[in-house]
Amino acid sequence: MCETGSQWSPVIKSGVETTCKCHGVSGSCTVRTCWRQLLPFHEIGKLLKHKYEGSLKIGSARNEATGEGEMVASRKATATATALQHSHIPRTIDLVHIDDSPSFCRPNKYSPGTAARKCYKDKNCGSICCGRGHNTQSRVVTRACQCQVRWCCYVECKQCTQREEIYTCKV
Repeated sequence: MCETGSQWSPVIKSGVETTCKCHGVSGSCTVRTCWRQLLPFHEIGKLLKHKYEGSLKIGSARNEATGEGEMVASRKATATATALQHSHIPRTIDLVHIDDSPSFCRPNKYSPGTAARKCYKDKNCGSICCGRGHNTQSRVVTRACQCQVRWCCYVECKQCTQREEIYTCKV
């Protein structure tokens, strides 16, 4: 949930666009209704990922010459941030963080890790399994199929048996 003044607000606001629809005889647009709507969810996700990949890590260091502490910032080393590395002063539009994100590949206090996690072979096993590969298990399942609504009040189905493969990340 975003609060007013949140780091995500500028990203969400930049993903809002005005959409209009005309009403009238044969679409003559005698009355026009407009509303503001967010971009599709995956587009907002892309914007947030871009912000994350270009985020600044904020820390402190002691200036050896003066003995005073000072704030230092370093940008994540990604292709999208390479051009921006000359500027280490956070801007109001930058996403900043103090600690690096934990690895979700291995168990830690934030995540159980991805060992034994279900994945989809051709879609996401490579990324979810963190390069460890995946196991394939085959099983036979029986499910309701060819269902039809019968006159007044019930559905009749056949039972179909099929083999399915389940993919899980290796340990």
